[in-house]
Amino acid sequence: MRDSLDELDALRDATSSRLRDEPLTRAAAERLIQVVVDLAVDVNGHVAVSASGAAPATGRDSFIAAAAVGAIDGELAERLAPSAGLRNVLVHRYTDIRTDLVAAAIPGVLDGFAEYARQMADWLARQG
Repeated sequence: MRDSLDELDALRDATSSRLRDEPLTRAAAERLIQVVVDLAVDVNGHVAVSASGAAPATGRDSFIAAAAVGAIDGELAERLAPSAGLRNVLVHRYTDIRTDLVAAAIPGVLDGFAEYARQMADWLARQG
């Protein structure tokens, strides 16, 4: 996850017009966001099952489940849960993806998932 966040950080200041004008940059941003969210959802699912025995029903629910077992705090879970919906839009192309939404999501993904990685690593270290 940290590698993907480091790569995405190069696009922290990407504008909507840049993403619109540079299709490869846009594709890179979308893919890196997807990878980060997918990794978190997978980790959340494993953590929830190992700690509680119950698998989250959705990617969004996985963040709430991770908070419920104490792996991440509730505020962070609430902030990151909607990223599962963004991931679904990016992967399944439910609609034309607006470059302004992708550009606006990049800083939040970078900051939110950097904090997620810190909290999750701390929790995992405490599990011994």
